[in-house]
Amino acid sequence: MRLLLSKDSRKKLFDHLQKINNCNSLEVLSRKLKIPLKTIGNWKYGHGYIPEVILPIAIENKIEILDKQEDNWGNIKGGKKTYQIILKKYGQGEIDKRRSRGGMNSIRKIRVQQKPISIDITNPLFLEFYGILLGDGWMSKLAYRGKIINLIGISGNAKKDREFFIYLKKNIKELFNRNAYLKYRPKCTSIELNFTHKELLKKIHEELNFPIGQKIDLKIHDNVYNLGYEKMKYVIRGILDTDGCVYFDKTPVGKPYPCLNITMKAPKLMNQVFNMLISQGFKAMLQDRKGHAMQIILKGRKQLNKWMKEIGSSNFRNLSKFALVAQLDSAKAS
Repeated sequence: MRLLLSKDSRKKLFDHLQKINNCNSLEVLSRKLKIPLKTIGNWKYGHGYIPEVILPIAIENKIEILDKQEDNWGNIKGGKKTYQIILKKYGQGEIDKRRSRGGMNSIRKIRVQQKPISIDITNPLFLEFYGILLGDGWMSKLAYRGKIINLIGISGNAKKDREFFIYLKKNIKELFNRNAYLKYRPKCTSIELNFTHKELLKKIHEELNFPIGQKIDLKIHDNVYNLGYEKMKYVIRGILDTDGCVYFDKTPVGKPYPCLNITMKAPKLMNQVFNMLISQGFKAMLQDRKGHAMQIILKGRKQLNKWMKEIGSSNFRNLSKFALVAQLDSAKAS
């Protein structure tokens, strides 16, 4: 979806984006978002429509939206005009010829896209993606209109995970040269990120034993786990950012006590993560509630600061909580 914003709302939006991305100029923001500076400038100072995905949830209620259009509305509008011009000037025969050429070009592009690919299990960006897939991801082969659709998807909370999914969308483009699309489900306040890639689905299934369909007996593949902590920490980060959270419990005297929790119905995987954390000096607890999900729990500022320093997070909902932990640490020191 693309949004037409008022002049004041454009300024509010980009001032906010610069602030949360710690940018002192549009040029720096352009590099961080990986969007051309000219496009950023047009969005801020022009009159065009802005993609809804860059609008942070934190300022949604402060933005005045004048109009909404589907993402491809400009192409549709331009295509209709071009069609009428060609039809009037050259007739239906030329239209048919161009359609035929367009179809052949599409087939060539699909063949190029489906060339064999390789996955680099030492790449931190791929390892984080793998962890995310283990957490709230899935792979499916769907029958649609006589064709098989090879779909890779990730689910999340529409309100809490939106910025994270925008970040993930960029990584998928960088890793696999695919344009993932976001699908909102307002009734259940969820969001899905989906993209198709036949060769990638096949590779992840065959080389990492990731299931197609229902995720049963899930575990981190030995080839990844045996890379050791310096690589595995990216997988663990992806798992936290999907199936984990950072929160504050109250102590008996009412003070906030920081905690980290990962919850999954995957005993083998949870034992792998737990053992890796213990081997690195984390004071983790593993709770096995038989018949229910297992939990890994860390408690206290020291443990969470160690996590942030060594493993980190890419999800804003967790990063904001880690920032509060750091503030508590600073307050105690002073």
